[in-house]
Amino acid sequence: MGIYGDQYTRSTGPRYFGFVTGGTTPAALAGDWLVSVLDQNVATERHSIAAYVEAQTLNYVADLLRLPSAEFHGILTTGATAANLVGLAAAREWCGEQGGMSVSQQGLCSAPAIAVFCAAPHSSIIKDLGLLGIGQRNFKAVACLTDREVFDLSALERELAACEAPGRIVIASAGTVNSGDFDDLVSLSQLCRRYNAWLHVDAAFGAFARCSDRYGHLVEGLELADSITADAHKWLNVPYDCGIAFTRHVALHERAFSADAPYVPMEGQLPAFMNRGVEQSRRYRALPLWMTLKAYGKSGYRSLIESHCDYVKAIAQWIVDSSSYTLLCDIRLNVLVFRHEPQDSSYGTRQELNRQLIRRLNESGEMFITPTTYRGEFALRLSISNWMTRSEDVDRVINAFRTAAS
Repeated sequence: MGIYGDQYTRSTGPRYFGFVTGGTTPAALAGDWLVSVLDQNVATERHSIAAYVEAQTLNYVADLLRLPSAEFHGILTTGATAANLVGLAAAREWCGEQGGMSVSQQGLCSAPAIAVFCAAPHSSIIKDLGLLGIGQRNFKAVACLTDREVFDLSALERELAACEAPGRIVIASAGTVNSGDFDDLVSLSQLCRRYNAWLHVDAAFGAFARCSDRYGHLVEGLELADSITADAHKWLNVPYDCGIAFTRHVALHERAFSADAPYVPMEGQLPAFMNRGVEQSRRYRALPLWMTLKAYGKSGYRSLIESHCDYVKAIAQWIVDSSSYTLLCDIRLNVLVFRHEPQDSSYGTRQELNRQLIRRLNESGEMFITPTTYRGEFALRLSISNWMTRSEDVDRVINAFRTAAS
């Protein structure tokens, strides 16, 4: 078995700590079974009541994230890649308006210049820039703060001040997948207003820090964004797949995706969800999310998030106290980056030892974690997002680390 495993992983289990993967709550699982039984196509409200459930679910999520539901409208997508695509498509349409045209209607050949600014973008952002015709290489890589994965705000302001493109998009991170770092959204929103730029926030898992008064400060200013991405199949623990896209510019959003057909009735109270995303035919992914939110509520998710963060801190403290491991960055939420560092080991030896160690850990059956690169060196990475994880799992993880390093 390799580092990632050559068999199915128990990704729904309490010690699956790879990527930022949640499990499936009982309520969400029951909802998902019903989705297959009912087999609804959530295109418009004229198809079935499923569209009303999606609309209500989006309001529930907005309330959970402390976003004004009257200002933010959205859609459920296949995941963060599609949700980022939705947000950036609306942003591209806004950029076209700065030049007095519609990109979705007239095409990129007629569009004004578009400048995109990123500090530590998720790979899905790069993919989406290619899909949208902006180009995977056509973004300005703005400097990060030292030993952080966040914008150096002074560097960003210099770039914005020097930018001559009428269309400007700033892409922020609220919880980088690599290390769990958070951009300063309040300051970024101020810069975007000053220099007339669209602010898109990739908050796939970090958005849910707003469920907790302990961690909500990390995502202060999320409500100031123009578009937001989140992922329910991460910390909300619904089955794959379920992304969430919000924007405060619903007219631009719908213009970017509308493609009406004479055989599809559009009249009604609700938006045609098929005109807010990539798919015309859409799975009823709102039902598992609706059921889990109704079952556990704000208090349930607050407790879930705070306990996960406590578990990560407990593991981090053991690593700090250990003579065999080194913690590589501050713990901000639920992501931990570390390395096995035997005494007097060379760079090459340390790299190989860590590759061997993660293989032993994953083959042990005690846990599953994924590797990363941090500050240019191979590292180990752990993220806790599963509703079933308990303190006894933390004890087993620490014991496995101790055994693997001996």
